[in-house]
Amino acid sequence: MQLNVTTDYGIRVVIYLAQKNSIANSNEICAKMGIPWSYMHKIARTLKSAGIINEVRGTMGGFELKKDPEKISVLNIINVFEKTTNVNRCMEKDEHCSRDAVSSCPVRNIYVQLQEEMDNILDVKISTFLKN
Repeated sequence: MQLNVTTDYGIRVVIYLAQKNSIANSNEICAKMGIPWSYMHKIARTLKSAGIINEVRGTMGGFELKKDPEKISVLNIINVFEKTTNVNRCMEKDEHCSRDAVSSCPVRNIYVQLQEEMDNILDVKISTFLKN
């Protein structure tokens, strides 16, 4: 699996807002996190729709976290931006298998283990990235 760049930028935005713990405008976020300005509004719109950030309007406006960083994981953010995080097609809800062997496939067993490990690692909370 390779995350798309928008997902990476979305993770950066959430981490920055959690670290700042206050409103940050687009220019500030882009400059601090190395995000091209052209991506910022798409990312913010997606994170806002997912209920992760709020948009604050006005001259002192910008973006802030809507949820506690302890309740947001990297996996949550990835799932907002990526169509799937499953390592193989047979891992999808419909369990599609060209061999009709989902229940007996030894390779799928490896995929299941890999998926569980990957999900556990990515379930790290955003609060982990906060500076003390």
